[in-house]
Amino acid sequence: MTCDALLAQLPEDLGLLYIAGMLATEAKDFPAAARCFFRILERAPREAPAYYHLGNTYLCHKKLYKSAACYRKALELEPNFAEAANKLGFILSFYLGESREGIAALRRATGLAPDYDDPRVYLKTPFRREGAALGQSSLLFALSYNVLCTPAQLLDEHREWDRRFGGPGRAARYTHVPPMLDDVRGVDRPLRIGYVSPDLRRHAVSYFFEPLLIAHDRGQVEVYCYAEVGKEDEVTDRLKAQADHWRTTVGHSDAEVARQIFDDGIDILVDLAGHTANNRLQVFTYKPAPIQVSYLGYCTTTGLEAMDYWITDAVVTPEDTVERTTETILRLPRCWLCYRPDPAAPAVVPRPKTGPVTFGSFNQYSKISDDVVRLWSQVLEEVPHARLLLKAWPFSDKQVCASLRERFARHGVDGARIELRGVTRQGYLAEYGEVDIALDPFPHTGGATTTDALWMGAPVVTLAGERMIERQGVSLLSTVGLDDLIATDHADYVAKAVALAQNPERRTKLRAELRDRMAASELCDGRGLAAALEAAYRGMWERYRTREK
Repeated sequence: MTCDALLAQLPEDLGLLYIAGMLATEAKDFPAAARCFFRILERAPREAPAYYHLGNTYLCHKKLYKSAACYRKALELEPNFAEAANKLGFILSFYLGESREGIAALRRATGLAPDYDDPRVYLKTPFRREGAALGQSSLLFALSYNVLCTPAQLLDEHREWDRRFGGPGRAARYTHVPPMLDDVRGVDRPLRIGYVSPDLRRHAVSYFFEPLLIAHDRGQVEVYCYAEVGKEDEVTDRLKAQADHWRTTVGHSDAEVARQIFDDGIDILVDLAGHTANNRLQVFTYKPAPIQVSYLGYCTTTGLEAMDYWITDAVVTPEDTVERTTETILRLPRCWLCYRPDPAAPAVVPRPKTGPVTFGSFNQYSKISDDVVRLWSQVLEEVPHARLLLKAWPFSDKQVCASLRERFARHGVDGARIELRGVTRQGYLAEYGEVDIALDPFPHTGGATTTDALWMGAPVVTLAGERMIERQGVSLLSTVGLDDLIATDHADYVAKAVALAQNPERRTKLRAELRDRMAASELCDGRGLAAALEAAYRGMWERYRTREK
């Protein structure tokens, strides 16, 4: 029975209308879903859950401002609605760039979450303790993502997550006994390495994890993957084929996953997510492996007392880093990651030497801070005929586009010089063929977008900051020998972008050689990264085995 047929037969049954609306949303029939929730609101105008689910429908349909308005209305009607506060905070912080209000909403959600449990399951999803932990993780990610507090404050916030949600794990913590010091048997055996992630699918983390997984020396390591992946795809299939052992963690409690890891005899457990969506950090609080490591998927400390190391490199976290961590920072002697180019990536397309220059950024809209808008406006002012091409999925929302154009207009930039495109995966890389110079946002710099731009021949101008999240571009550009495109301050950023725009010969040369230069660099050296990590893992194990601190 279709949603409309159900509406016709049972127009007064609010419970069935909720079910029909959610089923329509699941089926991606967004107009039908919206009709269900509007029908509820016609009969019960103060029904907060209907606004919440209508907001979810708008979010799925990429109507971000309408979605946020629905969550605000749900909170107005029901101030203790933790799910609505969490969704509102997430949209504002990560999609719309309204980070201050977003942080306030996320704090509100985490404050409500512990006691929030609504039995009307067809109306709301109960925000139980597990949801509270993920909700506070969203807050931590937003604080670090938007660089909204000092490193010391950020450490305190992360430690609070461990204090609040790590108790059950600490109470049931596993005990590990290092081998006897005089027992040399198995010293050189392959170490059992467990990788834990919700992103072993089509996701930026997998672009960097896959070459490592392929290149691991099975004489050095035996690889276990613990995948919190609800919807598997072709990337998941490839990763499964490369792993020695694959465990699905979806639907299993933290205690169950920890027990599986302990029973597997994992020597070193590596988290690839940090406080990003759907993480399993609570598993780590049980200490199911004697050595636990944070790597790749998060930009600062996890805050976990049970996490031993954080793997980076000497560029993203230099020796004098301002970062404050619960982990020991372990810097690899090379770039901390490796990029897997898309085998279907189109050839690099030459750009004309004459005519208007096109600057571009395909980073998430929320990274376009007011300072970014101001500096990009200065660049456009100094290169009068240049245009700016921006691509991100929120630009499918006309209200988002209008808001961004208004922000540029405040700095005197004609909206006609800015082209905004929503994201479709098909053709994404090819669109770099229209970009002469990629502009890295700040303070949250690009990762996958920067490597994609370089692979497609577009040089990137980045601004060096103090924290890891502000130095991703520095690590990537220095690895391919583009140190002169790393700016030290705002004025230098504008100057470097303008100078490159005025140097068509250099742009042409870079476009012709960047892919080959990148392919020959550490950025595409999977075996080099694997060897560095294997040596790091072996060092960790030796320190553990010999009781070194």
